[in-house]
Amino acid sequence: MELNFSSWAVIALLGLATLLGIGFKLFSGRGRSITKSEAIDLSKLRAVKSGVPVKAFGKKATLLQFSTEFCSICPGVARHLSQLEYRHGGLLHLEVDITNRLDLAAHFQISQTPTVFILDSEGEIRFRVSGAPKPGVIQQELAKLGAI
Repeated sequence: MELNFSSWAVIALLGLATLLGIGFKLFSGRGRSITKSEAIDLSKLRAVKSGVPVKAFGKKATLLQFSTEFCSICPGVARHLSQLEYRHGGLLHLEVDITNRLDLAAHFQISQTPTVFILDSEGEIRFRVSGAPKPGVIQQELAKLGAI
């Protein structure tokens, strides 16, 4: 059976899509350290915890999660981060819905939800994870900060 140009094009496209999918899966959720950042302004985030506006960061660290209404894995990530907050004193977990906050998505270059930032006690971004964090990544980075 002889393959024509369009058949080869389809095979090449499928191969490329497969490689891109594998690459995305490998690197999503791993995160990266941030060396230089400015402190986040809580008033611009309009973050709310239990119906009350948040005015201070966690004493040791803050887990800032950006989610959207349409994100299916965001609730599970939020539960995990809330459990960390509950287990370790000095941590604060904030979840900010950016469905209608394109200004925040653009400012922080968020192209995927959930996106989780680990902030130090001063509110500076120290670590960033796009997608669902791989197991142990958040705890490992919090340990580096001395937060757990």
